[in-house]
Amino acid sequence: MLKVLMVSLLTFNLIACASLPSDSLAKPSNALETVSAKATRIGLWVENDNTNQPGLSGFHPLSDGLDALVARLALIEAADKTIDAQYYLYHDDLVGQLFLQYLLRAADRGVRVRLLLDDLSIASLDKTVAIANEHPFFEIRLFNPLATRGWGRSFQLLAQFDRANRRMHNKSFIVDNQLAILGGRNIGNEYYRNSAVEFADLDMIHRGVVVPQISNEFDRYWNSSSSYPAESLINRSVTTDDKQRLNDKLADAANSASGQKYIKRLKQASLVEHIASGEMRWYWGDVSVYADAPEKILAPVSDRSTHLTPQLFPYIDSAARELVMFSPYLVPGKEGVTFFSDLVKRGVKVVLITNSLASTDVAVVHAGYSKYRKDLLEAGVRLIEVKPHAAKGEIHKTITGSSRASLHAKTFIIDRRYLFVGSLNLDPRSALLNTEIGAIYDTPEMAEDFISGLSRLDRGGFWELKLTENGIQWFDCNPECRVVSNKDPESSLFTRVGIFILSLLPIEQQL
Repeated sequence: MLKVLMVSLLTFNLIACASLPSDSLAKPSNALETVSAKATRIGLWVENDNTNQPGLSGFHPLSDGLDALVARLALIEAADKTIDAQYYLYHDDLVGQLFLQYLLRAADRGVRVRLLLDDLSIASLDKTVAIANEHPFFEIRLFNPLATRGWGRSFQLLAQFDRANRRMHNKSFIVDNQLAILGGRNIGNEYYRNSAVEFADLDMIHRGVVVPQISNEFDRYWNSSSSYPAESLINRSVTTDDKQRLNDKLADAANSASGQKYIKRLKQASLVEHIASGEMRWYWGDVSVYADAPEKILAPVSDRSTHLTPQLFPYIDSAARELVMFSPYLVPGKEGVTFFSDLVKRGVKVVLITNSLASTDVAVVHAGYSKYRKDLLEAGVRLIEVKPHAAKGEIHKTITGSSRASLHAKTFIIDRRYLFVGSLNLDPRSALLNTEIGAIYDTPEMAEDFISGLSRLDRGGFWELKLTENGIQWFDCNPECRVVSNKDPESSLFTRVGIFILSLLPIEQQL
C-alpha cells in the first residue's frame, strides 16, 4: 500500500512539474499588408462599394445565430490571402466541424490560416489539431497551454492552478485584413441555433479603418510568449488514414440535415455578394477597439496596467442620461454596486439585463449575482432577467437574436450614442483573470435601433425585479406588469437551496 502511494505521489509530482517547451518554434507573423489586402476580391469589393465613407468604419450586427455562422463560412470561401481566427471555446460538434472543413478548404487553395485557441477546452481535440496543423498553409497556436496532454492534465491543472485558471476569452475573426467579426460567440452549436438551449449572442462584422485595429490585437496575441505552436505540445504522428477519417467525419457533418441547413442558407444569400452590390445595410461611425494585453495572465491581479476595463470606465462614467447593459454573467461586487448607485444619484437611468436562474448556464455565477440584487434595487437600478422561454417571435433578430435562448451577449449602450460589443462580462473573472476584447461604437443611429429592440423585448422576453414590502418580486410586464413570483421563477427548491449555499462560499473573484 505504501509503495502504491509513493508511486502515485511521484507520478503526480512528475506531471505537476512538467514544463512548457521553448517557444523558439514560434516564428513571428503578422496580418496581411494593406496593399495586398486591397488587391483581394474582398478588398476590391469593399473599395468599389459606393456606400463607403472614407475615414470611418462600417459595421453590421449579426444577431441571428444561423446568419452569424453563414457569415463566417461565406467569408472563408471568399478569402484570397489570409484568415485569422481567435477563440476561447472550440467544440468538436457540427458547427466546429463545418468551420474546420471550410478552413481546410481555404488552406487547400493556398490561403494562410492562423487559428489561435485557448488551450483549456481542446484537450480532446489534440488529434484533430495535429492533423490540421500539419497542413502547410494552416497553423494552430495554443494560448496559455498545459504541458501535459491526456489523462494527466487534471493533475497539472491543480498543481498550476494560479496560471491555468487565467484564460484567453477573446473572440475575433478576420479575412484578408478587410472584413472582421468581433463579439461574444465561440465556435459551438449553442452559439449558432443548433442546440436545445441556444445562446442569444451578438457579433459585429466590420469594414474600414477599424479592421487593422482588430488585426493588430490578433497579432499581439499570436506573437505573445503565451502562444505556443501546436506541434511543440502535441506529439502525435499523423497518417494518411488519420487524414481520411477526419475528412470523412467533416463531410458527414456537412451532408447531415443540420449541416445542410447552414449550407442552404449560404447558397441562398451570399454575404460577399451583398457587400459587393451595396445591398447590405451598414452603420457608419468611429470605432475604437480595446483589449487586455496578453501579458495580463502572467501579471499579478493587482496590476491593472494590462487591463481592458480601466479603458472603458471613462465611457461608462460619462453617462449623463441612460446606461443599458447586457451581461449574461453579472457579479458587480460592492465596488460595482457603488458605481451604479453613484450614476443613479446623478440622474442616470441604469438598466442591467442578465440571465434569470432558469435561463443561466452557469449556476455558480448566478449565486455570485443573486446576493447583490437587493443592493442594486435599493440603489435605484432597474434590474431585468431573461426568461428561458420567450414567446415565439418576440425577441427574434433583436439584440439577443433568438426566440429561445440563454443570454450570452455582452453589450452596453450609453446615452443612446455609444455602444459596446465584445467578450467582456460584468464579473470579476473577466475584469481580473481572463483576457477580453471589445469595441466602442460612436453611432447614435445604431444605439437607437438597439434600444428599440430592447423595448420590443420588454413585451415578453424578460422578468423585471422590483423591491416591494414583500421583498424582491418578479414581474411579468406582458402586456401589463403583474407579480408572477416571490422567488426565482421556473426554478426548483433544490436549485435555489444550492444557489444559496454557493453564495456563501468565498469564491467571488473566480466567478
